[in-house]
Amino acid sequence: MASLDIYFLDVGQGDGTFIICPDGTTILVDLGSKKNGHIAGQDAIATIKNLMPKGKKIDYLFVTHGDGDHYNLIPELVRSHGFRFGKVYYSGPTSDYNKDMQGVIAGSSSAGFLDKSHSTEKKPLLTIGSASNQVDVFLLSANYPSEDDRDKNAKSICLMLAYGSLKAILMGDAEAETEDFIMNTFTKAFLKADVLKLAHHGSDSTNQESWLNVVQPRIVSASADQKWGHPYSSTIDRVLKGKRLADIYKHGIVAGTYDASTKDYDWETLSIKKAILTNLYEITGSMGSSWQAAGVAYVVQLRDDGSLSVGDTLNNLSRWF
Repeated sequence: MASLDIYFLDVGQGDGTFIICPDGTTILVDLGSKKNGHIAGQDAIATIKNLMPKGKKIDYLFVTHGDGDHYNLIPELVRSHGFRFGKVYYSGPTSDYNKDMQGVIAGSSSAGFLDKSHSTEKKPLLTIGSASNQVDVFLLSANYPSEDDRDKNAKSICLMLAYGSLKAILMGDAEAETEDFIMNTFTKAFLKADVLKLAHHGSDSTNQESWLNVVQPRIVSASADQKWGHPYSSTIDRVLKGKRLADIYKHGIVAGTYDASTKDYDWETLSIKKAILTNLYEITGSMGSSWQAAGVAYVVQLRDDGSLSVGDTLNNLSRWF
């Protein structure tokens, strides 16, 4: 049974998603870390290396925007581990990136996106594979011009991957205005997806209720760390209002709330049984033990029979729904 495998990497405070298409084509969307970068970053790189049996060329790289926690491990992947990229897509001017990343862009076949660029519902940016295992990659937004030009987040590349009847959306650090642009550009039926990577690590400034109501995900992922309060408890509350979220093993999610009086974050553990994946995830499974998921990549499989599965690189979770 063929599947589109999406690995949500743990990079601490950062972002990284590695994708293996049914025909073996590989896609990396971001790879960066700001907290615990050495340990988490090396774990993420090791995960990619273990998943690359056919060599060290990743077919497509998407660098969603110019914040270092989304790309600063990529030059190391090239310099220290010998990886190459077939094509590099990036958003914003190259001046948004440091010299090491500029070198990766210059040394690869690359394409920068113009303001508000997007594909259409009928014509994806990429079509991967043949008719029997085809994956369509749609560009929902890139380089959206924020009111504050210094804000790189709104420029994020936002992608949808469609495999058969299943869809996954990856939002980078998109802002609410980016979500609004996407909702005004594409139809609600098109944007309804099974998997959603929350924007900006689960920040409260985005992931609007209106957006979540349109996407109606069954699984969500938040690349998060306690440094900045991510994921916000208010965001998780909005996610939990969704009626399509799948049940998985009981787990606790550490979520933050900003306290203006102390200028710091308060933390709470939300004990739930819904498909919300984050590296602050504690699982209590059928093995009867609790387990902290630091350094582990979660994998979501979109399968050709229309089913979804959730697992991880240590095989601690296995659940079909």
